[in-house]
Amino acid sequence: MTFSFVAQEKNKRLKVDVDLEKINSYNDKNNDTDVQLIWLGHAAFLLQMNGFNILIDPLLHKRASPLKFVGPYRCKDRGFKSFADLPAIDVILYTHNHYDHLDRPTLKEIFREKKNKKCQIICPVGIKKWFRRKLLRIPSRQIHEVDWWDDFEISRLPENTNIKDKELLNKVIADSKQKIVLSCVPCQHNSGRSLFDQNKTLWCGWVAKDQKYSIYHAGDTGYRSTPNKFSEEDLDKFPYCPAFKQIGKIHGPFDIACIPVGPVYPASIISPDHANANDAVNIHIDCQSKHSIAMHWGTVEYLGLDNIKYGPEELHDELKKKSIPLDEFHEVYIGETITLK
Repeated sequence: MTFSFVAQEKNKRLKVDVDLEKINSYNDKNNDTDVQLIWLGHAAFLLQMNGFNILIDPLLHKRASPLKFVGPYRCKDRGFKSFADLPAIDVILYTHNHYDHLDRPTLKEIFREKKNKKCQIICPVGIKKWFRRKLLRIPSRQIHEVDWWDDFEISRLPENTNIKDKELLNKVIADSKQKIVLSCVPCQHNSGRSLFDQNKTLWCGWVAKDQKYSIYHAGDTGYRSTPNKFSEEDLDKFPYCPAFKQIGKIHGPFDIACIPVGPVYPASIISPDHANANDAVNIHIDCQSKHSIAMHWGTVEYLGLDNIKYGPEELHDELKKKSIPLDEFHEVYIGETITLK
């Protein structure tokens, strides 16, 4: 396996550069790349794996709020004009229903493209009714709810497959080499889009596996709850979420893990549900990731009181404390393509 990414640059945090040619050539016969992972800002990724194009938590419009004129907003460009510029999207994975992860304008734009009409949506328990209630005109059969530890297999079948012949269909699926298993895994967070639906739906992370590689998206998650002020000596005394060690034991080790860094302040309010730099490094260790990518930073303003650009600096400090090489937990720019061959 070879892992490829661009070397760190001082101006990386200000950079947006989506390589559309590289994304659209992924399925070319002469392309020897097995996996491509592209960060689109915040928790949004395009995962190209075993011939499939999978979007995760696409917040690709400006406002992450129920109101168009106030609230958290995306302050960085997404790097492409429209979904006509991207290949057909096969699957959208959602981790939970917060506005900075489940974005209705982005979803409407995706399905406006004819090539995306058959896109499948996979979401945690309780969210499907939101899609139906919002009159998005997405067929119910294309929206799938899953619980923690559920597996969902997707396969690419030959165009002439007779899907009415169940015995033949099962054989074709079993023999198919173009398949991915998507696993819904726990994280420590919450859900809700208003004051009246708090924690009525589930939240999760995702694991994507094919025959060669395993990719982990931790979702929006905390690691442990801390007060605003505490000493470093006291940090390890606070209980931590055991789910990440479970995930590593069941699904790891991972070739790549996408792990959030922030928001951070005020810690007494935010820490139960959002990882700081120390938490992110611990998640990286617990889930047995070979390489990790920092996400949930630098893109959306007003989720917390901290400066959204400082996450990687704090991450570098924590990596040094634990003697972990900086090239094991990467800071990437929006649009950077990570490849596995």
